[in-house]
Amino acid sequence: MNFLFLWQMVSMQNPYPYKWIEKLNSAKRELWDFSNLIDFASNDYLGFSKQQRIKKIIVEHFDKLNWQGSTGSRLISGNKKWIEEIENKIAQYHHAESSVIYPSAYQANVGLLSCIANKDDVYLMDEKSHASIYDGVRLSFAKHYKFEHNNFQHLKELIEKFYHKFQNIFVVVECLYSMDGDFPDVKELLNLIDNKKVFLIADESHSVGVLGEKNLGLFNQKEYAEKCVARVIGYGKAFGFSGGAVVGSEVLKKLLVNFSRSFIFSTALPLYHYQLIELLYKELLNHSENEKKQLFENISYYLIKTKTHQRFSKNHSPIQYFSLSGLDYFDVQKQIIDKGIFAKVILPPTVEKGSERIRISLHSFNSQSEIDLLINTLKTIE
Repeated sequence: MNFLFLWQMVSMQNPYPYKWIEKLNSAKRELWDFSNLIDFASNDYLGFSKQQRIKKIIVEHFDKLNWQGSTGSRLISGNKKWIEEIENKIAQYHHAESSVIYPSAYQANVGLLSCIANKDDVYLMDEKSHASIYDGVRLSFAKHYKFEHNNFQHLKELIEKFYHKFQNIFVVVECLYSMDGDFPDVKELLNLIDNKKVFLIADESHSVGVLGEKNLGLFNQKEYAEKCVARVIGYGKAFGFSGGAVVGSEVLKKLLVNFSRSFIFSTALPLYHYQLIELLYKELLNHSENEKKQLFENISYYLIKTKTHQRFSKNHSPIQYFSLSGLDYFDVQKQIIDKGIFAKVILPPTVEKGSERIRISLHSFNSQSEIDLLINTLKTIE
């Protein structure tokens, strides 16, 4: 038993429940500031948060940006007509009728999934789904079941099993999985859900900026987009910013405005935030070819350099990992930090026990020498 916990029990002077200390005995997470280290951890795949070009654009638009706080939720005092116009532009970019912006992609997932299904419906979700997806479905009144990761035969079996038991079946997938770095086979999935009772929800948070038509998401082709009842777009990854949006039909937007609790009961974003999202879309669509090209050159370089080493993942995406099975996790973390590198150790419950890893994010701004340093450092760890 932890000494601090024992002392708290004896003294009876603790200002908080004993269970907190007991729970912390097994806690392994802590906060890091990696400002002075080589970045292989952030989701800033295109380097937008660091781009001097983008900083210059913000300065140029400084007087046009509305620096006022929203002063309330969108339904109370936080709405402007021009915000809805921005949402309409976002919908057009993603081949949809409407969109709704949330303060974060987490809130978008929770707000969407908690309100669109009821006790007569069922969610079928990929087992590697993000925590926000799990939280959203748990807050709904619908049943929910997991299918094996990217295993659409298993998904098909579940659809057949529940087809006559539920009114609607909602299938939820990510378009780029945040810990595994892989993505679903779009055509196989769309063939499977081609049914009037089965509806697809796609979380594009990590894929926006790096995959799909105009790099706006895996399902961003018009014929693909039309098969999704909703898609969640995240601005905290390749956009290098924050916020999220749900894109879909006008009916979906009205449903969210009326029943999505994380939209209704959250203070809206400050007004400039919507304007910056609009500017970042223009930058991504019109001026980011060099960053995209450099990012995929870095991914190819990484794959060539790691192809003979089994601990490295082999994903065709910015998200890679180095398996820590059988290794001392915290010793590995210390070793790479000592080399001036920051890539985060990922432990349960974020990943399954036995799947501990160093999560590696590749970026357009990483040099080949930095990638070499990362790979060579990890190759020496056994």
